Amino acid sequence: MGRFVVTETATGTDWAGWQRSWDRQQEAYMPDREERFRVMLDMVEALVGPEPRVLDLACGTGSITDRVLRRFPDAVSTGVDLDPALLTIAEG
Repeated sequence: MGRFVVTETATGTDWAGWQRSWDRQQEAYMPDREERFRVMLDMVEALVGPEPRVLDLACGTGSITDRVLRRFPDAVSTGVDLDPALLTIAEG
C-alpha cells in the first residue's frame, strides 16, 4: 500500500518544515482545524473502515493525506491540486 510521508529530501529541502509552516499559517485562519481533521477521519473510519481509498482534491501541501496515512497506515490516498508549489511540498 502507498505511503505519503513528508521528510527532508536528498536536495536538502526541509519539506517537513514547509508542511509545519503551512499548517501553522492555516491554523491562524481556522483555529479548530485539527479537530475538524479528527472528526473527518472519524467519519471516514466509521463509513469505510481502517483501510480507506482517499481522493484528496485541492490537496495543497498534503495536510489531509499526511493525517490519513498516519492514522490509517494501510490507506491509499491520491492528492490532486493545481498549484505546483503546494504539490511540490506535498510530494516532498
